[in-house]
Amino acid sequence: MRSRTAAPRSSLDAVDDPVVADSADLEEQLAAVRLGITRLQRLLSSRRVHSGMASAAGVSLSQQALQVLRALGDQAPQAVSDVARAARMDNGAVSRQLKVLEDAGLARRRTSPAHGSIVLVEATAEGRRVNTRYERVRGGHLGRALESWTPEERRELGQLLVRLVDDLQSTPYIDPDA
Repeated sequence: MRSRTAAPRSSLDAVDDPVVADSADLEEQLAAVRLGITRLQRLLSSRRVHSGMASAAGVSLSQQALQVLRALGDQAPQAVSDVARAARMDNGAVSRQLKVLEDAGLARRRTSPAHGSIVLVEATAEGRRVNTRYERVRGGHLGRALESWTPEERRELGQLLVRLVDDLQSTPYIDPDA
């Protein structure tokens, strides 16, 4: 029996070698997953897609400003650093977007009554309405895109996406040359 690390004797042997076949299958599977993730990333970060959704929602905010508004949601006032964490942005970028939202009357800042050095932010009533409209457009778009899928396929997709994100977050990065 050949070891798992042994190379096939010829290209014809590779077809009959389950280790080589498994490795080729894995590479093909990973390539398909990478392609799907890359296409999804491009779609989700597309300015054209954002523009279409924002237009349908009657919103004239940048992707970043809407990301901050979504992070504010309808929650109680929260620290800028918490908003940054929820929006997956740095504090400086969030502060700049908060200025845009404040100028539009969609968010407000105030000093924390308990800790004077902490600035709390929250969406205004109009900010919550804008966020709700935008989220309804996003949700409707996703619902229409998946309407031909079976309920089981939609459930499985949701479960697999959550599992993928969890696994990616818990898997360490390793130098392939080490």
